Amino acid sequence: MKPEIWVFIETRWGKIMAVSIELIGQARKLASQNYEVAAILTGDNLNPFLSPLIKAGADKIYVFAHPALTSYRSDLYPSLIAQLANKYQPAVILVGATTIGRDLAPAVAALLYTGCVADCCQLYFDAKGELLQIVPAFGIHAMATIVTPNHRPKIATVRPGVFPKPKDASCTGKIEYLSLSLPPERLIFQEAIRETISPSSLIEASVVVAGGSGIGCQEGWDMLQELAILLHGALGGTRPAADDGWIPESQMIGQSGQIIRPDLYIAVGISGDMQHMVGAQDAKVIVAINKDKRAPIFQQADYGITGDYKVVIPLMLNFIKNKEEDF
Repeated sequence: MKPEIWVFIETRWGKIMAVSIELIGQARKLASQNYEVAAILTGDNLNPFLSPLIKAGADKIYVFAHPALTSYRSDLYPSLIAQLANKYQPAVILVGATTIGRDLAPAVAALLYTGCVADCCQLYFDAKGELLQIVPAFGIHAMATIVTPNHRPKIATVRPGVFPKPKDASCTGKIEYLSLSLPPERLIFQEAIRETISPSSLIEASVVVAGGSGIGCQEGWDMLQELAILLHGALGGTRPAADDGWIPESQMIGQSGQIIRPDLYIAVGISGDMQHMVGAQDAKVIVAINKDKRAPIFQQADYGITGDYKVVIPLMLNFIKNKEEDF
């Protein structure tokens, strides 16, 4: 049997999280002819998820199905995955660096007496078969390469948006249903409370409008929100904007926030330091609006507008509204 690269599949409210599909695609690239890709699927009513995972590139799907697993539980999920890993001995386990993934991955690592590398931005095998796990260091001014040479499996978390979604793969997708080996009193599902704010809309949006410390007032953020709505996009921002309370942390873009890959990224009042741009550099088109013509973001933008956003954004809003009236 070939060694396996596992991907934990995170599901919420009837949907597979985008990062899980991204990781299946990356695992497929890592696997080549030497490994198989296995998806770890937990929850209830899981049949709708099987076909998308096979299309994404899963050779195999391990399924834990039980009503008690409908929502993530710290007391169940890590022990189930650790039990499965002890039985099948995977080479690598990849987990999305979401709120759930950041709880799950280190817990599994502790149970398996192995390491966990957080927030990887690149993953590849070297000539000796060691998994090289690349993470930003020193505020992304340097990149660190981490290996786990003496312990298995190698466990890594990757933030959403780091890897592109894969194209449909031609995998057969074997499915193995697993039983739960836990005391019955722990298999009681109480209630799940839905999150009021989800970063998924920002990650999956084809258009993102973002503001930085240069916005500085409610009127400005209202204009950006209106622009995002007119463009059927999402609103984001920088770390200073989140620190000042203009946006929630779930809408923050950058090294310590979300990684996005929209078709269009409109950066307003954003200087463009490396910590922010690492989260938006893969946008297909970047439009920068800043009154400082020396702002670093102009070096990475496809289109730049030097001027006060309080003048530029209303002009954009009026133009879009007038265009809509023509159709």
